[in-house]
Amino acid sequence: MIAATLKTMSGSETLRASGSAGVMIVARVLGALGTLAYTVLLARMLNPQEFGLVWTLWSGVFVAAYLSTLNIGATAIREVVRARTTGDDAKAAGFVVVSRRVLFCMCAPVVIAYLALIWLRNPEITSSYPAAIFLAAAMIPVMGWNATNAAQAVALDQVVRSQVPGMLLRPVVFCLVLGVTWFSGLTLSLAVVVGIYLVITILIAVVQFSLLRRFFDFMDEAEPDVSGWRRWISTGLLLAPNRLLSDRLRDVLLLLAALPLGAVGVAQMAVALSIVTFLNFAVNAVETSFAPKISRAISNCLSDGRDTKTDERSLHFIAISGAIKLVLIAGGAVFLWLFMPLVIGLFGPDYTEAATVIWWLFLIPLAGAFFGNTALIMQLFDKRRAFFLTSLGALIALPVTALYGVPLLVAGGMEALGATAGGFAITMVGLQALRWAICLRITGMDVSAVGAILRWQRRGGPENSNAGANA
Repeated sequence: MIAATLKTMSGSETLRASGSAGVMIVARVLGALGTLAYTVLLARMLNPQEFGLVWTLWSGVFVAAYLSTLNIGATAIREVVRARTTGDDAKAAGFVVVSRRVLFCMCAPVVIAYLALIWLRNPEITSSYPAAIFLAAAMIPVMGWNATNAAQAVALDQVVRSQVPGMLLRPVVFCLVLGVTWFSGLTLSLAVVVGIYLVITILIAVVQFSLLRRFFDFMDEAEPDVSGWRRWISTGLLLAPNRLLSDRLRDVLLLLAALPLGAVGVAQMAVALSIVTFLNFAVNAVETSFAPKISRAISNCLSDGRDTKTDERSLHFIAISGAIKLVLIAGGAVFLWLFMPLVIGLFGPDYTEAATVIWWLFLIPLAGAFFGNTALIMQLFDKRRAFFLTSLGALIALPVTALYGVPLLVAGGMEALGATAGGFAITMVGLQALRWAICLRITGMDVSAVGAILRWQRRGGPENSNAGANA
């Protein structure tokens, strides 16, 4: 069924979206493999304690960078697409201006909070690695700028230009530097490792800005209309929990894993997540590439007063993206089954325990692919409250699991690492299922991969949707 769906795809816009998705998938998989490669090198060059610490610092930086934007970029796919579709360049320009002002105002307090939390959590780490910690904090505003620009560019249908630099430059350059250092027999301190990461992050900002600058030319011709700033910020805050659980899930899990496991346990979890992450990246790449097409189709449907449940154009794109995601997950499962011992062995004998939690963590991208991009649909229908509550519930459930659930499982005889990974995986699968059920009830749209494909096939498949896709 899936193979037939993919084989019969047609329509110029569908092919463009699929081509963009293909580029994103390749870039994300290559980026994930590059991340896996430099994670292997770091595991070989640092001891488990330092390895776990560096990932804890980086995870905190990624989460803090998103907080510094107030997640306003998450609303770009709705606000900017709607403004540009209706020819309201002033509103689109106003959104960009507000996004940048928010970042400017929030950077200092977020950086201060990041440093304060590290000191409160473990003063010994602050005194032992002060340079590494301050260099990590310096990455927060740069990463916030990169995230803001990327979100706006995705809404302008510049998915590849906005995402690929970050996906490929960081792992490629980092791998080259670490590889040369390792083969030269040199050693790197924690501060040097974090400093290299900071330089690469700045390089990404420069390249991204150069690639995207001309697509923001409309701002020169329109007077920015910032009248919607309260709605944009409030919507971004409502969507923030979901953004953390999707784009920054690995970092959230590593931060929370430090509560029951400590630095060495975080190192094991980082190895396992580095192996599974390429599947999360691939699924997110498909959703990111198809999001502008689905958004436009549903927005036009809503503005015209048509029933979204029977709209061929939106169903067409949802079904195709679902089919691609299921194929990717199946391929990933086969890869893990065949090559997991070999891949784990690359990290060295200190990390063999990571193999025990791979399949627990595999459930997370599997659930994401199966239940579909409910976040986009709920946002388009302006069901922010329901989506916020489910995401907030998961963000509460994850630390509760780490602090209370894991000790109970360990008391029952389960290993701490397996208990942590299993608790996190079950929480995330439950979240995806709950979101799907709520989305179906509120909007009437079944965006699960299997559900969308079956509905598309029953309505005639590509023969019945070619006209809509080519329109």
